[in-house]
Amino acid sequence: MKTPDPIRVVIYGLGQIGLETAIVILGRRDLQLVGVIDNDPAKLQRDVADLAGMKRPSGVRVSNRPDDVLGITRPDVVILATGSRFKSILPQLKECVNARTNVVSSCEELLLPHVRYAAQTRELDKLARERDVSVLGTGVNPGFAMDTMALAATSPCLDVTSIAIERVVDASSRRENLQKKVGAGMTTAQFRRGVKKEELGHVGLLESMHLVAEGLGWKLDKVDEKIKPVISKKRVRTPHVTVQSGQVAGIHHVCKGFKNRKEVLSLDLQMYVGAKKPSDRIAIQGRPDVNVVFEHGIAGDEATVAMLVATVPAMKKLEPGVRSMIDVPVPHYRSGVL
Repeated sequence: MKTPDPIRVVIYGLGQIGLETAIVILGRRDLQLVGVIDNDPAKLQRDVADLAGMKRPSGVRVSNRPDDVLGITRPDVVILATGSRFKSILPQLKECVNARTNVVSSCEELLLPHVRYAAQTRELDKLARERDVSVLGTGVNPGFAMDTMALAATSPCLDVTSIAIERVVDASSRRENLQKKVGAGMTTAQFRRGVKKEELGHVGLLESMHLVAEGLGWKLDKVDEKIKPVISKKRVRTPHVTVQSGQVAGIHHVCKGFKNRKEVLSLDLQMYVGAKKPSDRIAIQGRPDVNVVFEHGIAGDEATVAMLVATVPAMKKLEPGVRSMIDVPVPHYRSGVL
């Protein structure tokens, strides 16, 4: 039996997530890294393996010319890891789609972009269908912990009446930009200004709630979303920030969904430095009830990379257009180590 050709992959965006994804792909036989795109002058023309601290060169150098990379390498899939907001990455998505390549992205709002950007999503969906490619947003949260996993956990249920999801994350162990994104080390006034300007907070919780609702076939008639600061009661120091007692340690972000005036969905995210007993919990009320607990929580950054890699093989099989995790066959680990 002939061994299938490896899936050709380009990584667009070489921040921490993009770089760690490159390391994983370079160590697999079923995936082939054929190009890397980034606009950081310090990374241009450098071998991606060198940037990753690997001893053996990969032969893949960083370029800031997307059209050239996509046109020359003709990848099967682009992994896009450049931003959290749908509107900020939309031009890059269109570049990839126009080059007739599938795209999987860690952009949080791309999980279900029509929630906030219906017109732009319709336009992108039309373009992707015309180019016969698919576009997908995924990651650990959103993408797994507070949406896809919850839907999967309803499989043994004959009926579901409500779902409550809680995620507690100790941001101390996460990357620097995430600690900044949750406001660690700020005053409460700075935090509130940042939230108002959409510069702070977790992106994607609203999308996660709507993905669960759509997966269950529920039409929500009311949505309530609140973001509050978590105030530190002691001094906490991480490699990236020092939080004094009385300063903001992170966020407490809650989304609730109502159907027929009754609360049926609750997504409760607590992400702050110094959080005790990180965990992920899903409580499903139904027939039968189902409770899922990840006692130590799901590792954030590593899991995001894992989800991006796990969905790559599915991208060529999805129907063209803007897709969601509801459309993806069960993502899972698959051995592809060299």
